[in-house]
Amino acid sequence: MRHRPRRRLSRATVAFCTLLGLLAFGPASASATALSGKEIGNRGATADAARHALAPSAVATDDVRIEVTTPGNLFDPGVPATFGVLSARDGTVPWSVRDYRGRTVRSGTAAIDPATREGAVDAGELPLGYYTLMIRGTAAGGAPVTRTAGFAVQRPGPDPKRTTDSFFGINHHYRSAPGDAWDDSTGLAARAGADTLRVDSAYWGTVEHPKGEYQWPEASERVTADFAARGQDGLMLLGLGNSDYGSIPSTDEAYRAFGKYAGHVAEKAAGRIGALEVWNEYYGGFSSGVCSQSAKCYAKMLAAAYSGVKAADPKVTVVGASSFKVPLDWFEELFRLGGLKHMDAVSIHPYRAPGAPEGVALDIDGLKRLMRQYNHGRELPIWITEQGWTSAGRDGVGVGEQTQAQSTARALLEARAAGVARYYWYDLVNDGNGPDNAEHNFGLLRSSGPEADGLNPKPAYLAYSTVARELTGARFTRRLRTGDGDLHAYAFRSAAASPGVGAVTTALWSGDRTGKPVRVRTGKPVTVVDMLGSERVLEPVDGWVYLTATGAPVYLRAAVDEVEASPLLSLSAPEDIAAGADVPVTATLDNRATGREDGAKARRRTAVFEIEGEKVTVSAAPGRRGRAVLKVPAGDTPGSRGLAAAVTLDGKRAGAVASGTEVTTEPVTVDVSPEMSVKGAVRTDRLAVTVTNHSPDAPVGVTGIDWSFGDTSGTITGRDVADGGTVPPLASRSFRATVEGASAYAVEPVRVSAGLADGRTVRDSDSFGFSPITRATPHLVDGRLTGLGNVPKVDLSEVGTYNGIEPSVADGDLWATWDDKNLYVSAVVREKDHRTARKVAWLPAGDSIGIGVQPGKPGEGLGRWGADWYMLYAGDTATTQGPGVFVESLPKDYPVGPVPGADVRVARDGAAGTTTYLVAVPWTRIAPLSPANPSFSMTLTVNKNDGVQRDNYRSLGLDGWQTWGDGLNNWKLVRYQQVQLTR
Repeated sequence: MRHRPRRRLSRATVAFCTLLGLLAFGPASASATALSGKEIGNRGATADAARHALAPSAVATDDVRIEVTTPGNLFDPGVPATFGVLSARDGTVPWSVRDYRGRTVRSGTAAIDPATREGAVDAGELPLGYYTLMIRGTAAGGAPVTRTAGFAVQRPGPDPKRTTDSFFGINHHYRSAPGDAWDDSTGLAARAGADTLRVDSAYWGTVEHPKGEYQWPEASERVTADFAARGQDGLMLLGLGNSDYGSIPSTDEAYRAFGKYAGHVAEKAAGRIGALEVWNEYYGGFSSGVCSQSAKCYAKMLAAAYSGVKAADPKVTVVGASSFKVPLDWFEELFRLGGLKHMDAVSIHPYRAPGAPEGVALDIDGLKRLMRQYNHGRELPIWITEQGWTSAGRDGVGVGEQTQAQSTARALLEARAAGVARYYWYDLVNDGNGPDNAEHNFGLLRSSGPEADGLNPKPAYLAYSTVARELTGARFTRRLRTGDGDLHAYAFRSAAASPGVGAVTTALWSGDRTGKPVRVRTGKPVTVVDMLGSERVLEPVDGWVYLTATGAPVYLRAAVDEVEASPLLSLSAPEDIAAGADVPVTATLDNRATGREDGAKARRRTAVFEIEGEKVTVSAAPGRRGRAVLKVPAGDTPGSRGLAAAVTLDGKRAGAVASGTEVTTEPVTVDVSPEMSVKGAVRTDRLAVTVTNHSPDAPVGVTGIDWSFGDTSGTITGRDVADGGTVPPLASRSFRATVEGASAYAVEPVRVSAGLADGRTVRDSDSFGFSPITRATPHLVDGRLTGLGNVPKVDLSEVGTYNGIEPSVADGDLWATWDDKNLYVSAVVREKDHRTARKVAWLPAGDSIGIGVQPGKPGEGLGRWGADWYMLYAGDTATTQGPGVFVESLPKDYPVGPVPGADVRVARDGAAGTTTYLVAVPWTRIAPLSPANPSFSMTLTVNKNDGVQRDNYRSLGLDGWQTWGDGLNNWKLVRYQQVQLTR
């Protein structure tokens, strides 16, 4: 059981899409006339349109689909956006087009030919940007069904045939687009500006089969045949095991055989593949047995592959390591064993989802230091051969499509700035159609499926293409000082062939959850390119232009001298709004700053804000602030609704500012969460039931609230509701019910239903418990814990679950406490054997205590960029390192590794069969968690090692665990629980 994640996009996350499209205005809405299939053919559909649909596979469908008739649903500027429609039961199919801001910009009806069951949509010419086509039809049984597909109006990225920059790469699986679809899909990669593809069609077990005999599979030939024709280079994977040699090489015979296989691949791919990568995530989930994650075994395999490849083709680049994340301890062992002699480039997979891309430079700096230490002061090129964010709508690492897009752009920028030589996004095409399956949703393109019969883009495709177009051939020059650690401004010197024409391009974005009003100093008009490729020119006033920096980077094609926060121009809107309502948008001109710091004379300022055809003029005298409200339709589609204003300041088009709101399906919603308070030794548990009125016009009356927690139930009535249950427009009100007899940390099903004065009922359900973290400073004295007298216990035998082990192997009691300096976790684990890890870095698979923490309610830090998510492992080691805490998570200010300042004490009583822990983690090391924000999310585990002796291990040495909450070891499915600091 788990607390359901509350996926609310931050204001900046909603707002970032508003600048996208503001830079290229188009009509807010329009209708279009439906065309028949014959008429659309006369508009220019080619005879091989079916091939461009990219070989749709047979899928389960109710026969209502969008037909992709243009490769990838990618349209050049000035070309009408046209599509086919299939409907087995409808005579007509209504359709609409939404832009990236959530506005409906086109609509119409497609007539369905009764003989062919096909129709057509012509959405006409549209401005540059990303769009979603939606059709509505009838499914089997008469149920209505909605289908959607993405499309884009896009200037293609730089042609790989005309560039020499191989930084921009993409992973692509042949299985995702087999046969003729391979050529079409790789063409879409080239259109995005990808110079190089990482492919995996020459596996060892397929190439050498039977033992000693070598094949060259048809798939391998198809994959490598046309790279040169597209101007692309290829990186091919070597691996991943051969059953004739015990799968993972671990003997001299197997190492020699792997070297011969590598040489055979190099020979067959000569002249077509420029680089070969030795294995995939050997440190990670792709090695097992006696050699799992062993740097010693990998060094032997790498040496054999290097010799085999170079003997066959000395020009091929051998790429080594290919690690999951950046385990510096593993790299140090590999380099000490001579691994740097047997590779030409070092590859890493620094996955950070669902966290922000920022912070990878810390890992890369550490890797560079190790290379210099073990390679006579020299560094090898660093290739990121996998990194990605999945857009899955799930409880774990899925972040949604908007967040995926901005993560794509920011990851590329961070890697370019950190000196990475090549970057391969993972991956080009979704690996499946499961909306909640993380592995299915890493692609820049959606795969063919029930919604549409061909590949179609996600916003991330345009985000990737825009970075490639702006920065191909560019070199990083500097980070501008902004005065804000989360306000990023990176300067790149553009190549002569890029749109910057040799000038400086500055990428600007916000790395936290807020939209930041900023000003940019420039001496001349500046072209601003948004994340999806739209452009606009801003004219400076007194040497400044004004923007809202969000999580979506913008690119300024001009020399930029300064970037700093400025409140002069801003836009704001309610956090959420009911579908169909008008959004009140507040335009602000803040003239309270004197301007003396930049030499400008204090004077009355006037700004004209224009939002979707509506204008308002705001003036403010020196030292004053002016505001005005515009009303903009929210639309009928739930989800993010971007709001953007072009601003004319003192007569010049000098600003582009943004905000946003979340459109809700229901005008009134209810949410339930746990609350606790402690007085003396008595804890009071309450349900906090919050009713939110999303309407901007009318109040809502609450007449009563029924609730249940496990087997306990009740009703909130009386004065709290009947006499004061009014919720004003665009406001929330909380009502509370005391729950008697709840056991601490025990998770129960929760349900609430609120009756409204107009007769409606709104409901919410969840699963959580009352989980207090008591203020107490524990001590470990002579092997016993003290200072925990009134602290409730997390008895894992009562409130926990087991994964992979039985209760007889390990059973833990834990206590979570706090004081002003630290978060504490104390534990007594009953276990017959205690296997101490050999070093702090290996604690995740050793006998240890796991602590997962995340700000806010469970899931609130996920599903959006900037998640702060810490996975901490505490325990003792068998070396001089002693006990410690290892973090394998997403902090932006320090890399994966030991946690500075953490204190761990461990006492083992062999006779009693118990291991006692006291772990203290400074609040400063898990920011933004702090006593100032007493409610957050947590999971606790007792981890057990499997006892297998290895040269090296971390995650694969884990036998199982006992847990309260989940998501620490099963990190792709986060199921933390809400906790609260109590006094």
